[in-house]
Amino acid sequence: MRNVIRLTGCALALIVGLAAAARAAEAEVCVAIDEGRDTFSPQDRTAALLLVGKQFEREGERIVPADCPNRYTLSHVTLGNTITVTLSGPAGDRQGTAIGFDDLPALYSQMVRSIVTGRPMTGLNVVDRTNVTSSQESPRRVASDGLWYARLGYGGIFGGQTYAAPAMGFGYRAEFDSFGIDVSFGNVQVNSSGIYGSSGVTTGSLVKLEVLRFTNPVGSKTAYFGGGVGWGATSIDAGTVDGTYGDGSGLEGDLTAGYELARASTVRLFTQVDAVFPLYDVTTYHYSRSGVTTTHQYAPSMVFSLGIAWGHGRH
Repeated sequence: MRNVIRLTGCALALIVGLAAAARAAEAEVCVAIDEGRDTFSPQDRTAALLLVGKQFEREGERIVPADCPNRYTLSHVTLGNTITVTLSGPAGDRQGTAIGFDDLPALYSQMVRSIVTGRPMTGLNVVDRTNVTSSQESPRRVASDGLWYARLGYGGIFGGQTYAAPAMGFGYRAEFDSFGIDVSFGNVQVNSSGIYGSSGVTTGSLVKLEVLRFTNPVGSKTAYFGGGVGWGATSIDAGTVDGTYGDGSGLEGDLTAGYELARASTVRLFTQVDAVFPLYDVTTYHYSRSGVTTTHQYAPSMVFSLGIAWGHGRH
């Protein structure tokens, strides 16, 4: 009976030992460089293997120098300051991008954690406060040009009759390759007459927002067109001519077409035509001996202008 017990105990110990050895073998990980695809120097390859091995150890794996069942290959492809890293093995492939050598330890940490835990590298699945890469901290965005501009021109106000008037305007334009966002203010046309300019017609946009489309996105010169909305006002003061006064304000629709030069520079010239269509009427009051007569006039306007823009390059 004792012999049976001893044999049983030895068998159990052997089974436990074999299971522990199997678990240890499964926990052993080895990493090698994929020399056919790697562009690092020998010194950098050695450093990369040490860093990846350290990350496996932090995740509870044991690194062995020789070949093993859990063998992973590591490769780096460098283009400028961008390094594309691939780690391939039994748990699949992981790939990521580092911005410079200083970014590699954080990227190795995410890739190894993804392999050991089985979690994907997307989102915040394998990211913590210690392994955020530069590309994740400051993601790349579409670049744009920021330009301030001023313009002068001449046009007409069409309210009952046509009033010719000089015009000016100011604004800021954010330009991408194929489209731009234009915010302008102080867009005014003034037609004045009389000894002291006491009568005339004035119209303008306090502020307007437009989206522009460039027909030659990457060219140094291009035509463009677009439209938007604004908030404007129009006033008519005929003074002693016929005793007519009027005003109105509200939303307006705007259409724009133009041509821009020297887009490769931070100082640019452009010519532009703007058509303004008020969504309001001008209420006019005509005073006479018989009383006051009230009428409503629709007063769209159009301006042809030349402008200069200046600002900073792409950011």
